[in-house]
Amino acid sequence: MPVYPKENQLSSIIWPELSPSPGRFAGSLRDMIGVVLAVVLCMTLRVPGIALALALLFLLQREHPGVTLRSGIQIVSSAAAACAATFLWVQFTDGTDLARFLGFIIVIFTAAFGTAATRFPLFWSIFGFYGSLDVAAWDAHRTSNAIVTSSLYNLASLSLVVLCAVVVDYAFATRNPDEVLQQEMRKRLVCLASFFHKLADAQSTSRNEALRTVHHELIRYANAGDVYLNELYDQIHDEDQKLARVPLGIHYRIGLLTRVLDKSALLGFSTSTGSARQDHRDAYQMIAALCDSLLTLDATVPTQTTTTPMSFSLWEIFLELQQYREVQLPVHGASIRRSSERRNPPANSVFLPGVFESSDVTLHALKLTFAATICYIIYNAVAWPGIFTCVVTVLFTGLSSTGAMNQKQLYRILGAAIGGALGIATVSLLYPNMDSITALTLIVAPVALLSGWVLRSPRISYVGVQIGFAFFLTVLPGFSATTSLAPARDRISGIALGILVMWFIFDQLWPTRTSDALKTVLFRIQSARDRLRRLDEQTAPQIDEMTFDQMRTMVSSELAHMQQLDFSVYFEIGWHRKREIVQSRRLIKQIEASAAEFYALALQREVL
Repeated sequence: MPVYPKENQLSSIIWPELSPSPGRFAGSLRDMIGVVLAVVLCMTLRVPGIALALALLFLLQREHPGVTLRSGIQIVSSAAAACAATFLWVQFTDGTDLARFLGFIIVIFTAAFGTAATRFPLFWSIFGFYGSLDVAAWDAHRTSNAIVTSSLYNLASLSLVVLCAVVVDYAFATRNPDEVLQQEMRKRLVCLASFFHKLADAQSTSRNEALRTVHHELIRYANAGDVYLNELYDQIHDEDQKLARVPLGIHYRIGLLTRVLDKSALLGFSTSTGSARQDHRDAYQMIAALCDSLLTLDATVPTQTTTTPMSFSLWEIFLELQQYREVQLPVHGASIRRSSERRNPPANSVFLPGVFESSDVTLHALKLTFAATICYIIYNAVAWPGIFTCVVTVLFTGLSSTGAMNQKQLYRILGAAIGGALGIATVSLLYPNMDSITALTLIVAPVALLSGWVLRSPRISYVGVQIGFAFFLTVLPGFSATTSLAPARDRISGIALGILVMWFIFDQLWPTRTSDALKTVLFRIQSARDRLRRLDEQTAPQIDEMTFDQMRTMVSSELAHMQQLDFSVYFEIGWHRKREIVQSRRLIKQIEASAAEFYALALQREVL
């Protein structure tokens, strides 16, 4: 596991999070352009609700214009579904206080369960957010016409913001996906070569720091998987002219390279000591040389080794890199064409595998509903609607473990404080001297760029979301310059209340420690491994492709979840913290071993 230095620990963590990386500035610039375009259109067309909609723009998945479009459709359709459900509930129940309270509970529980149990967590998160917001609007006892009009305007502004984001992403989409695909493949090979070179050479403290930096980049590529590469391949697959410029067997090599990245990232977790690296130094050097030969197309590197000692994982990596190089030869053309066929279709099930076999998801949804209900009662009892963010805090930070929850809550309040401070400074210092939409866009643009930049951090991305959220809610409440600083104050107060309620329920009354979440991850991966082993022992010659696709997707997602929990365990608070860290280290080793067995079984049957 990664070990952070004790000296200058804060700077050593923050700098990698905020340092420039390939595509970071371009992505942040796209976010800024989308925000500015949406602000100009909403101000010109006089569409209220822009502040709330702009904050949700940062929740869009932006890996590719097609992905942006799909996630945008999810957000808009979810908000529309929440709006319609609220209107129907109020219509059928006459909008009584008790009915609204029951409606709020139903919305929160449905959203919490759907977020944890289905393949569309974004849809259900937004459903819970807008559903609770729409229910809360009726608590103000305004006229029905005003409430309906406000809800529809919120939906219209959200649609407009999503449309701007999609248009900007398509406008700046890559024009030469064949070149980008080869560049992305090369970047991953360069990262692999650098990783194994540093494994072979890492002895001093400075080199250990360099190794951790490269390993972090390797994890990022491994977590990204083959989604972006396959999307680029799909863009050029139906265009013969572009496909001709792509080397033969590129689709097959995408799969090989993705598996090598996964195994190399796991290998980096088990090589934290100098002695472990020295034991396999010759093997690391040979794999590094093989990676260099792939980059330079040098055919002089030996294709096999009989004298260099290698562990099983290193031997697998070496063999797959050999296959990667061998598919460049014309003799493999036939197998390349078979490997380039359309991938298996995704699973059609809406729910995640094993959801109804355990009560964990239901219990988590009940805890989340309980916490949100307490917040709802408190802010209504004190008649302070501005602290509605306490409910939002529960919805968006109620994660699977207390460590992950504490981590996200810290990021949320930190981002809200930064964004709120920027908003207060803008309102108090700049608004008195502003009189046009041009001046407004000049203020909004750099903050949007800052939010987009922080959003692309490997670990603190949620801080970027909250910076934009707090800033927009403070400076864009309407079509005229605001003179009130209450939104920033209320937002921080609501977040603090939500954190307090969640600490009592999730940490003291009904805790789910990081080790408990890791045990669930271990159980699911071991179940997939055992199922694959049973299938291997059957007389059937092949595995059902849909079944294997589901298992592989589940194992990959659980490994990504494990890496998140590996960092969030340090946010556990209390006497149990040291015990949790020790147990988490032990469970993570077991998870990695079980995942390695799963992939080894899959490779034996040649189904990957």
